[in-house]
Parts: sequence; C-alpha cells; structure tokens
Amino acid sequence: MDFTTDAHVDEYVVDADRTATFSGSDGELSYTLPSEETVSIPTGDAVSVEFERNTAFRRHTFLGLFFALLALVLTVGTIASVSLGRVETRTGMALAAFLALFAVGGWNETYNLLSRSNREVIDVYIATEERTHVLCGALGEAEFVDACAELVDSDVPTTNRNPKLEAELE
Repeated sequence: MDFTTDAHVDEYVVDADRTATFSGSDGELSYTLPSEETVSIPTGDAVSVEFERNTAFRRHTFLGLFFALLALVLTVGTIASVSLGRVETRTGMALAAFLALFAVGGWNETYNLLSRSNREVIDVYIATEERTHVLCGALGEAEFVDACAELVDSDVPTTNRNPKLEAELE
C-alpha cells in the first residue's frame, strides 16, 4: 500500500476548505490538515476501515420539481387572491403574506435542489481505539478511488457498507 491523494476531512464538507493530503504506506495512514498538522494512524492501531457511499450531494430532480410545482401553486394562488380582491381584512392580508413567504421558500428550495452538482461521495471511516477519522472524496476522483482500492487490498481490516461501491473499489 503506497498512495497519496487529496481528501476532505469530516463528513459533509466536500465543498469546504478542510482539504487534506491523505497518504498511506505499509506502516501508517496519515492526513495533513490545511493548518499543517499531520494526523498519523499506525496501521496496527486501525481497528477497521469502513467505506460508505454518500448520496447527499446528488441532484434531487423529482423533489426539486415537486417544490417547483408547490411554489408555483402558492405564487399563483397568492397573486390571484390579492388581484381578485379576496384579501380585504387584516387576517386575509396576513394569510396572503404568510403564503407568499412559503412561495419564496419553495422557489429557494427548488433552486437548491436542481442547481447542485450531481456527484457521489465515498466516506472512509478509519476507526482506532481512541476515535474515528472520517475522510471523504468524490467517486469521480480517480486518485481517491485508487487509494480506497489500495486500502481494500491492504492488511488493514476493511468493510464496505455499500455493495454498489464494490465494483468501483476493485
């Protein structure tokens, strides 16, 4: 086992600044944080290495279209009720303003769901007696996938928690 690749430290921070240099040799696994601090894990201390597929960063088209439809109904309903003169009391105005806020939230969520990048992430959990180290990398990053495959082939006990990753890591 001999690799060096970029990884992201901690789960759900693939778009953040916490990029580390993740490397492995026959005697240890290590990663260097942006603060130049190096975390070294001797392979004998690694109780297990687990791989998991993380789909939280995938584009959710169906859910995005649902929110687009919901936001459209709320927007048209609010505009129609105001323009047809159905909003005459303070309660009606408050209800229209409340529905308009939901419509804005619906459009915002539609944008968030449909504009995100469509990528899958591999989460690597390196468990020792003291703590669990979490490193992440995109499934499309060949260096990171190759490093994970070398971990699978090494003497460190590994577990793949997602059968769909087996083809990628072999």
